[in-house]
Amino acid sequence: MPAAETSRRTFLTGGAVLVGAVLAGCAGSSDDDGGGQASGASTTSSEGAGTTATTAEAGAALTAADFASLGTCRLTPEQTEGPFYIDVGLDRRDITEGLAGHPLRLGVRVVDAKCNPVPGAVVDVWHCDVDGDYSAFSDGAGSNDDAGEGTTFLRGSQVADQDGIVEFATNYPGWYQGRAVHIHTKVRLDDAAVLTTQLYFPEDLTDEVHAEDPYAAHGTRDTRNEDDAIAGDPAANGNLLTTSAAGTGTLGLVVLGVDPEA
Repeated sequence: MPAAETSRRTFLTGGAVLVGAVLAGCAGSSDDDGGGQASGASTTSSEGAGTTATTAEAGAALTAADFASLGTCRLTPEQTEGPFYIDVGLDRRDITEGLAGHPLRLGVRVVDAKCNPVPGAVVDVWHCDVDGDYSAFSDGAGSNDDAGEGTTFLRGSQVADQDGIVEFATNYPGWYQGRAVHIHTKVRLDDAAVLTTQLYFPEDLTDEVHAEDPYAAHGTRDTRNEDDAIAGDPAANGNLLTTSAAGTGTLGLVVLGVDPEA
């Protein structure tokens, strides 16, 4: 088995403890993880953005308890879809297609402005690879492996469970000129988009990950969150992922507030 696949399997199903909490979500709990598996989650103290609030074992499904928040529920601001969206029609958790990269377990909870979960919401995600390339487009990101039409890596969708939760197994994004490191996401209800936005990462974590191979070969990124014309203030807007490194990968969690009547 290739080393990258071994690493990913260890990350997704091993005994490592992943730690995380959302910055701008809503408190909640659930006795049902949506898959009949004990969550292994326990609440601890937290004092601000990016600090520990819950723990979740790597092999367990995420539950509402993993998204317990110190903030208030609010609608997530819209941000541009960008030029690289396409509905590839792939309902899947693992969107890596075997690409190398730092494993990222991405958890998203969809709620309304009153903190009620939005079950059945379709959450799309798409982002660039370690070289700054998007699948499905010849995007001219400057690497030698510009993928182009017909490719689908690092794209996919999931349907939210009864607690409004989806999760994806992906890789930490790379960078391209003029943009901070980010993940695009869209939330749809009954085939209508109720939110299009982008998710961002703590800068110190990105510095660490991008110093590793295979990211380091792409050079030093030119844009950070505070310099990005689209990002605004991710912490204040509630679309900054709260992350924790564990084992070979990272857990990133966020709560997205939507208006189901939008």
